[in-house]
Amino acid sequence: MEENKNAEYEIYKELRRKILLGEIKEGERLVETTLAADFHASRLHIKSALRLLEQENLAQHIPQCGFVAKGVTEEAIEEIVELRIALERVVFKRLVQVITDEEIAQLRKTTQRVVVFLQNDMVEDAMEEVDHFYSFVYEKSHLERITSILDTYTDYLKIIRRRSASDIDRNQASMQLLQDIMGAIEKRDTETLLRHIERRRITAD
Repeated sequence: MEENKNAEYEIYKELRRKILLGEIKEGERLVETTLAADFHASRLHIKSALRLLEQENLAQHIPQCGFVAKGVTEEAIEEIVELRIALERVVFKRLVQVITDEEIAQLRKTTQRVVVFLQNDMVEDAMEEVDHFYSFVYEKSHLERITSILDTYTDYLKIIRRRSASDIDRNQASMQLLQDIMGAIEKRDTETLLRHIERRRITAD
């Protein structure tokens, strides 16, 4: 039974990732027999995974048609940005209290790689480093429950960053925000750091 649950969840996570990143387009049919073949899984596993997507409003069941993918609305993204800000305020407040100088140095190197990649128009590489930066921050805060919630929305956060990846001005603003956050971490300046976190509403990095 546990093995079946794990299989369903893994299929759900992969389909979820593809929908959020646009690899599965809005309105595209999610055909159970095709997905069962692709994932080497039973139709029962596929149906359970699709029901999970439906609960998250990422898929819709249409009578006489089956399941189709749904896109991510701007309203949903705005909600997630607000949730992220609220949770990251707690995470970063704890981080400056517990992070070591060696760990700060690692974050600084990651920030420098982001800058270099963006300066050389290597946007995807820069986005991967940004993902690594925040994953490292969440881990080093040692706030497991909050980090777990943030991890749940990792794919949403990635799509938010990548939606603005082709906007040069937005990329510059995001890079500046990351550098400002890094500077506040180095100074262990909690008040300034929290102000920078609030800027996410503008940069959506």
